[in-house]
Amino acid sequence: MWLIRMLSWLAFFYIAAFAIVWFARTWLIYPFSGAYETPAQAGVPRLKEYKLTTHDDKSLIVWARPAKGRKATIVYFHGNAGNLANRAQRFDRLIDRGYGLVALAYRGSSGSTGRPSEGVITKDAILLRGSLTEILGQKPKGKIIYYGESLGTGVATKLSTTHPPDALILEAPFTSIVALAAKQMPIFPINAVLDQRWETNSYIKAVNIPTLVLHGTQDQVIPYTHGQVVFALSPAKNKVMKTLKGGGHAAAFSTAGQTAIYRFIAGL
Repeated sequence: MWLIRMLSWLAFFYIAAFAIVWFARTWLIYPFSGAYETPAQAGVPRLKEYKLTTHDDKSLIVWARPAKGRKATIVYFHGNAGNLANRAQRFDRLIDRGYGLVALAYRGSSGSTGRPSEGVITKDAILLRGSLTEILGQKPKGKIIYYGESLGTGVATKLSTTHPPDALILEAPFTSIVALAAKQMPIFPINAVLDQRWETNSYIKAVNIPTLVLHGTQDQVIPYTHGQVVFALSPAKNKVMKTLKGGGHAAAFSTAGQTAIYRFIAGL
């Protein structure tokens, strides 16, 4: 009798825990900060704010600045933590190099309205790509580069399959959200139930453009092996893997990481 009772309690706790994971899955994947700040308030007054209206009448915040002359324009897709303001220092450094910048705030981030999901973020990214001239106030004269950071690597890579840029930069890419979640929660049937998949390992196979992958060897959020797999799957003839030895999840804008980024762009 005690064994049956114990197994019943274990089954109850398992089902309850899985239910929590299921209902909290959107937050777990997209824990954005909705706090609104203007670029000036965030410390990057050279950027201007633009509001993009989506197909379902949501408002997306975009920070942007045209490139100097024929310099490249970087279309930036941020990670799942924080918001645009948390990337202000990065943006400032890119602007210092003369690059143009267009940074999208996903739904639920930085004052953008709506709820995020793979489906709507994919549509929003396509809308952003088609609105660059409108957002910047001029047609980009130089190359267009997608920069994906963490979660944004899935967005940038998927967008590249339908609206290819001139080059792709992936910072701490993952093979898929499902693979990450399954490793973190191995006791649950994640692969069977998770509807937010972001399968970069599939998208990258169709992206044959110059590609730079940056990944820290001590990344505790997305293991370095994920970056290695994504790099190996890329069919690009011009591809570079920058290993940031001892680097964590946010190591790309270290001195070594920035050097690799600027060198890659200069070589396009």
